[in-house]
Amino acid sequence: MRRRSKTGGQPAKSLRRKAVTSELRDASKSARRRDSSPARQETKNAQLTRELKKALDQQRATSDVLRIISSSPGKLEPVFQAILENAATLCEASYGTLWLCEGDAFRGAAFHGDLPAAYIEQYGMLFRPSPESALAGVARTHKPVNIADIREY
Repeated sequence: MRRRSKTGGQPAKSLRRKAVTSELRDASKSARRRDSSPARQETKNAQLTRELKKALDQQRATSDVLRIISSSPGKLEPVFQAILENAATLCEASYGTLWLCEGDAFRGAAFHGDLPAAYIEQYGMLFRPSPESALAGVARTHKPVNIADIREY
């Protein structure tokens, strides 16, 4: 439905609407010019490249573990080793261990990298956590907990 002007019955022009639309269009153009500066584009490209590399690394790690699972049915050690190696690589860790909870203790299922000698001496292949530690809670409840740094326990 068109608005009619008070004089002559002709459709009224909406000047205000055009002015606002024109202002928004001009503001949008200047925002695009600012956003497309070479430095900003380079930063955005670097971020997208990092995200793409991370996603590809995760896909490669998953594919690697699935390949090992399918090639060694019934054997868990190679699977644990592949999981740990890929996790350490993705986390950029220099070493890592994968522990299985058995009763009130943990058994080392996989080791990766250059573990510190003191670590091996303290934990070895079987590790019984002190009763008050978060790891003891895992052994009791068989539920995961977030442990920020194993060296604290």
